[in-house]
Amino acid sequence: MSHAGLFACVARILAVMALLGAAPAQAQYATSCPPPRKLAAGACVAACPAGYEDQGRVCVYRNTSR
Repeated sequence: MSHAGLFACVARILAVMALLGAAPAQAQYATSCPPPRKLAAGACVAACPAGYEDQGRVCVYRNTSR
């Protein structure tokens, strides 16, 4: 296998691992905010800021460019 092929394979594996690990990490941090606070952009807040969608214990940024 060439170096370019090996690099592409490793890059794909790392991308998949990053995507699979993202959701559990966010859930872990969301539980670190004491109720009734919720996680928004890495901070515990009482209410979701403008541009964020309330999804229970987590505020998710809404992409408005679509």
